[in-house]
Amino acid sequence: MKKGLNTEDIAISILESLGYSILERRKQVVINNVKVAEIDIVAKDQEGNLLAVEVKSGKASVTDIRQVFSNSKLINAKPLLICKGFSDSSAISLASELEIPYLLLPEYYLFTFEDFKEIAKEVVYDLLSLYLSLEVSSISEEDRKIIKAIAASNNFTEAATKLNTSEENLRKAIVSLGLFKLKEKYNFSYLKLQALLIDDKINETKRFESIEQKLNAIEKKIDSLKS
Repeated sequence: MKKGLNTEDIAISILESLGYSILERRKQVVINNVKVAEIDIVAKDQEGNLLAVEVKSGKASVTDIRQVFSNSKLINAKPLLICKGFSDSSAISLASELEIPYLLLPEYYLFTFEDFKEIAKEVVYDLLSLYLSLEVSSISEEDRKIIKAIAASNNFTEAATKLNTSEENLRKAIVSLGLFKLKEKYNFSYLKLQALLIDDKINETKRFESIEQKLNAIEKKIDSLKS
């Protein structure tokens, strides 16, 4: 599903909640057998007025405002713009001059399914690259305590308490470790997931080292038996 289509679903939900009737989606406007425009949504308001609705997943530009205005004229309807705001002062001025009414997408509608997929892909990439490139041989026991505390906690306060330190000192310790991918937009849960992966990588490395030691010991015994 394209991001624009998903935003249209959100726009329809908003319009219906305000009492508008949805008549058509992605209406093709044809003149003399030639397609001249496509209108995102055709709707009716509570007074029975026909509306040509243009939906933008981002901020509306001067071009977008011209489009909704011309589209409305093509079907003899009133224009309505649904967007996240305006791209610049020129867009605001033109919308005012042409008397284009608009609805702003509320904050809780700004996070679409496409946004979620993009963030999910980014998180997976970050975690995989962290796990595959991680070098754990130099991690000290003190570093391991910090990692384990984060992995076993649900928030910074709990992790700091486990380590008998302040949250500020814990944050500094995390930065100095240089192991975590730190991004402001992600919360403690993301940090905890990284800690679990780091701890797993340490345990895996130790398991392989143990296996290697046992294999070396077996090889030595075989060599001694041969001699």
